[in-house]
This record gives sequence, structure tokens and C-alpha cells, in this order.
Amino acid sequence: MKNDISIVKEHHSERLPRKAKEISKEIAVRLRDPKFVFEAVHSKGNVLTDSELFPWGDISLSHGYPGNIHLLSLWREMDDTFDWQEAIHSNLLEIQSYLAKYGTRDISLFSGWTGIASSVLAASNHGEFYNQFLNQIHQWMASLIEERLQTSTELMKQKNGVPVEMFDTISGAAGLGRYLLKNPSDPNLSPLIEPTINFLIDLTKPIRLDGKTVPGWFTPSKLHLMERDRQRFPTGSLNCGMAHGIPGPLALLSTAYNSGIELPGQYGAIECIAEWLLDVQGEDEYGTYWPHMIPLEYYKNDSKHNLQRQREAWCYGTPGVAYALYTASKSLNNIELKQHALRSFIQSVKCECEQNNMNSPSICHGLSGLLLMCWRMWNNSKEPALEPLIHQLSAELLHRFDPSHPLGFMDAEPAADDTMRWLTKAGLLEGAAGIGATLFGIAEQQTNDWDYLLMLS
Repeated sequence: MKNDISIVKEHHSERLPRKAKEISKEIAVRLRDPKFVFEAVHSKGNVLTDSELFPWGDISLSHGYPGNIHLLSLWREMDDTFDWQEAIHSNLLEIQSYLAKYGTRDISLFSGWTGIASSVLAASNHGEFYNQFLNQIHQWMASLIEERLQTSTELMKQKNGVPVEMFDTISGAAGLGRYLLKNPSDPNLSPLIEPTINFLIDLTKPIRLDGKTVPGWFTPSKLHLMERDRQRFPTGSLNCGMAHGIPGPLALLSTAYNSGIELPGQYGAIECIAEWLLDVQGEDEYGTYWPHMIPLEYYKNDSKHNLQRQREAWCYGTPGVAYALYTASKSLNNIELKQHALRSFIQSVKCECEQNNMNSPSICHGLSGLLLMCWRMWNNSKEPALEPLIHQLSAELLHRFDPSHPLGFMDAEPAADDTMRWLTKAGLLEGAAGIGATLFGIAEQQTNDWDYLLMLS
């Protein structure tokens, strides 16, 4: 009797997994030398449009060495044609060098200590290497997380709204909490699991603003990080993105619940977020969708929003929301929610494929993110409708590979005149490492739990 994986293999051409493996390995080979990567990203003109900065951070999981280490660690397990351990060590030395010079108090998952820790954990090869370094990091993290929870709780108790980076996946408690769940027996980190979950439970308690009841995760305009968001939402907003919005806490609370951690109020918090997301969903010719951000006026006017479907991706849009709801459906034992989440997910990916607006090959807002989520969702649901989408996204992503580019792929960056510029990026979220890690899973026809960092496992 054929296993489930072989069924998907039959729906792939034999060439796709083989090509995915070749390209994933080629990316990893190019990421072995940290100095080559640094020079490639810092080449002349390879700068962000808004800031004219290079898309790089030495200690950033998103844009730097920690993200690259995750891909190198995957290949160490599967291939002996290169000294992957030496490459991993070289990248870790660059991280240590940066920290020795500059240090950091950034505790976040994608730009700070938590992301660094995730890369050292991957590099450790299940405890074979770097145990002392990882233990030191966990000790430093513990005090910083305690401090973060204290200041965040004080701000939340003012009941005037909170910034998304206080609770989201990228910078906030959801991302921190997911790494804590990855280390349930660590003596430094495990005591912080319950306080982090309790903080997110309290986040779901409603607040009163101008005579209206709004969710506790509301963000007033002055607390928006980006100036463009302060201008777009002068009275504030509620963020629906997996990267920066409430789906991150929903996924974290549900993942904890599904793993056996059940605190008072946790079930109700999961239910609260799920019901809110269902309340703000929209409908168009493709099906159900979620806007990226909901303006406060939606609550003031007591009317259904008329916000249109936007780009569908991991960071923002329906796929990330639907994936979080699918995870929550298990916690709530809600078959109807599970079916609705799966249906909405498939509809949104079909929509994005048909509109063919996917400029970026990255995980964050591009092809790799959609492919990775489809692959994960198929492994969760065994839904046949996902198989052609996996095939289509795989083929398109492989088509984007260009060996003449330093890292094989370039990411789309909007220019000032609304055209596209193409930048070389490293790291997990927007860079080549994330693309390589996604292709690795497709090539090996298996899931790898590194994507816990994205709230997908």
C-alpha cells in the first residue's frame, strides 16, 4: 500500500523534487562562506528603496547569519559532500564577533536574541555542539523576556491599546512564546512559558475607547511603527497579519493548547480571537478573505467593512489567517471552523496563483511562503485540492532561480516610480536561506520543524 507521501510524488513530475534538491543545495553551498554572503548583499546599489540601507543584519534571523545557519543545518543532516559543520561554525563565529563588538538588547525572534538562539539550537545537532553557548544565550534571554513581559503588561493595563510589536510573531510575545515552547525542559526558559501565555490571554480582554468596545490588541495611531500606517489609520487599527497581527498569538495559544498546555482563560482567548477573525472576514468572487488591517472606524460605525482583498502571503493576507484558524480548530474541536479555514486557504492561494502578482520568491510575502504553507497544510489535511497548487508553486519558484545571481534568487523591492527593483538578500524571511529551506522540504518530500519559527508547526 502506497504511503501518503508517495501519492503526492505521483502528482509531481519526477523532475520537480530533483530540481528542488539541486537548487536548495546550490543555495546552501553559496551560503557556506559568510564573507561571500556579506559582500554579495553589500554590493553597490543593493539598497532598500525607502532607507537606502543594505537589506542585512548580522544577527537577524530574517536577514542575516542566523537564518543562513538553519539551511546549512538541514543540509548537514542529509549530505556529506561538503563540510557543513565547518560552514555552520564560520557563520556562528560572525554572530559571536558582532555580539562581542556591539551586543544587543533586542529579544525578538526575527532580529534579536531569540532568533540567534534558534540558529544555535539548530546548529547544536540535538545537543552535540554548542551547549555552553546556547545555555548562556538562554540565561540572557530569560531576564530580557521577564523585563519585556513586565513593561508590556504595564502598558496593556492602561487599556489604551498596544503596539503590534508587543505581541506579534516577528518582534513580540507570540514569537518569543513559540521558541519557549520549543524548549519545554530548559531550566532558564520553561518558567517563562506560562507568563507568556497568560500575557496573550490578557491581551484578548476588550477595552473601551470613545464609548465603543474594541479588542485589547487594538493599536492606536501613535503606536504604529511606520509613518505610512500612522497616516493611513489616523484613529488606529487592528492588524490581521500572521507576521504583525493577532493570528500570531492565536497560533501560539493554539499550539500550546494542542501540546497539552491548558491555562485558565486560554480556551476562551482562542475562541475570542477566532470569532473576531470570522467577524471581520470579507467575501468576493474567489471566496473568503481577510484584509491586512482593520481601521478603528469599522467599530465606530458598527458597519461591515468594504476593504478589498490584497496580496495573499504568509506575512499578510488570507493564507496566514486561515492557517492560524486551522490550528485553532483543533483546540476548539470545531469541525466547521476547520473546514472553513481549509476552504479559505485554498481559495486564497488559487486567487494569488491566478492573478500572478507574486513578484517575490521569498517566504515572507512571496512564492516560498505560499508553497511552504501549502505543503504544511497538505500534510495536516491530505486535501487533494492542494496537490496541484504545490506543483504549480514549486514549478514557478524553481523557474525563478538564476545561477548568475550571487545567491541564486533576488527579492522584489518596489522602486519610487512603482517599478520593481531586484535585490540580493540572505536570511530566512526575505532571503535565499528561506527559499532553500522550503525547497529542501519539497525535495525530500518531508516536513522539517524549522518552520515552527513561522507558526506553521
